[in-house]
Amino acid sequence: MIEKMEKIYIYSLREQSSDILEDLMRCGIVEPTRAESMLEEEQVKGLAASDGIDLSREEDLVLRLNECIDALKEFGEKRGLFYRKPSVTYKDLTNDQVLFETIKSCEAIEEIVKERAALQKELQKTEFEKAAFLPWRSVSGDISDFQTKCTKLICYILPQPRDAGDLAKAAEEKEVDAYFKRISEDEENCYVAALFHKKDEKAVREIVSLFGAKEFSLDGAEGTFEENIQRRDEKILRLKERIQTEEQKLKREAGKRQELEMACDAVQLRMDCLSMKDNALHTEKVDVITGWVVASQKDRVSRALEKRTCCYQYKEPEKDEEYPVLLKNSKLVAPFGALTEMYSLPDSRSMDTNWAIGLFFFIFFGMMLSDAGYGLILAVGGLGAAKLLDLGEGAKRLLTMLGISGISTIFWGLMYGSFFGDVIPTVAEVFFGKELELPQVIDPLSQPLVVLAMSCGLGIIHLFLGMGFKAYLMIKRGDKWGALFDVGFWYIFLIGLPLLILPGKLKLIGIVMSIGGALGLVLTQGRAKPTVFGKITSGIISLYDVTSYFSDVLSYSRILALGLATGVIASVVNIMGSLTGGGVIGAIVFIVIFAGGHALNMAINALGAYVHSARLQYVEFFGKYYEGGGEKFDPLRAKTKYVNVTEEK
Repeated sequence: MIEKMEKIYIYSLREQSSDILEDLMRCGIVEPTRAESMLEEEQVKGLAASDGIDLSREEDLVLRLNECIDALKEFGEKRGLFYRKPSVTYKDLTNDQVLFETIKSCEAIEEIVKERAALQKELQKTEFEKAAFLPWRSVSGDISDFQTKCTKLICYILPQPRDAGDLAKAAEEKEVDAYFKRISEDEENCYVAALFHKKDEKAVREIVSLFGAKEFSLDGAEGTFEENIQRRDEKILRLKERIQTEEQKLKREAGKRQELEMACDAVQLRMDCLSMKDNALHTEKVDVITGWVVASQKDRVSRALEKRTCCYQYKEPEKDEEYPVLLKNSKLVAPFGALTEMYSLPDSRSMDTNWAIGLFFFIFFGMMLSDAGYGLILAVGGLGAAKLLDLGEGAKRLLTMLGISGISTIFWGLMYGSFFGDVIPTVAEVFFGKELELPQVIDPLSQPLVVLAMSCGLGIIHLFLGMGFKAYLMIKRGDKWGALFDVGFWYIFLIGLPLLILPGKLKLIGIVMSIGGALGLVLTQGRAKPTVFGKITSGIISLYDVTSYFSDVLSYSRILALGLATGVIASVVNIMGSLTGGGVIGAIVFIVIFAGGHALNMAINALGAYVHSARLQYVEFFGKYYEGGGEKFDPLRAKTKYVNVTEEK
């Protein structure tokens, strides 16, 4: 059902507003709104808007805490797939003393991380310098001797495929007296030393620039190339030792990761509360806070507010006023609410039909996938993962929905005699030489018309239920005659049509119902038209809508098609696996093809069953009655990343 909402108006001293918002967050059943949207125009004129809350300090602190958490992840205990977030009370999570101590730990970790990052940067620089010197290792002369009174030696990095010979040839053509020697080369460059008279330096530089050569800078280098490489090797070793020391410090701090995570969530909660103050209006001393509250639980809010120095009042929404939508369903139905939310939440003045959506999705999904083996995997995997894994609310609901739908798949798989296709008879025949048949109530391959009739029959029930919901909404809003004209006459007409093909009295009943329903539609479907001619014409034209009902019913034939596809492909996989016959090799081949083929078949057809089952809800079913556009109820509550907030004991 759709929970009833009421407006809440809170008038508090400005210095208590943050505490009151924190109380509302603990309750988790109030959605604060912009105060001007709930107050009368005259009331708003006497109030001032918020100047805006500066959250930059809190945002910076959250960023710092997350950086420290990320730094400790590398050194702390690895969290596996089944790790569950710790549960803490709101009071423990927001303990200011604990937060203060944790921030001091954060500062210490930041210093370690900063020092480690600086050392790593220096290490990368040193390793780069060493790599730059390596190609010149064979040059034995001291770098200080590369320049004499009359000559100069410069090292150049020449892009491949050019080499020293190309430079020498160019110098000869320009009549420049220079000597070029290849020192080494790799896949990208050729390393060349150029010796020349100082008076020819400009000409040499012009020559090498034509070939795209770059000078290797020797600024700050002393001794031979080998000595420079050795000095950098020693420096690299020292830097690695220092980095290791800093990492040991981080390992010792790794146990504080959970404290940092709690602090991060605590600061985030504080930001959420403070940001809500922007919605309030105020006078010099009083803040006006407004919002929507779940009517059935407003006593919890009252008990929390009575502890504060404030005034508050509740007010029901106006007759046609929209309010946020919160759906309340049983544990069995609630997971299927994900289907509704994917489409659109119902209008707050409409109705919650999740029970019907869940029931028919459950049936349709099972008929489409229709394999007991696949259903068993879905049921165990989906429900098990939802129970054991610490997932978000959305993922948990989806897994639960698939797990429940897996139970339907098991049922229909047993009805059709399909367990991983015909794997049991195939294995019995190929590997044990025995004939074995699985019992089946319906064989979709030899009795497709039976399955088609079942699919269309369920489709008719589905569509009629949607029409019934439309009639209910019209009656609820006081339009009883409209319910009769727009739904009742269609019921009579559509039920009468199939009775026409039956013998005896049923045919007579069909004639009476068809004619009566058609006349009722002709006389009422144009009632909004201003003229008699328009009323009659629109009524007659409305009968054409019967074709849309027939096409809607035929849409449910996809249930047969997808069910056949799953079973046939599964059987083909088993045939392919058994082509090599029995024996050890045959068993190995069968297992490989069985695992891969059925995994692919299950993935594709489970996705198809999900999509097409949802489509039958969204197009055929919703098209008969659904009024979407509802805005989801989003209360101020503890939205945490690292811990689960529990009720106070």
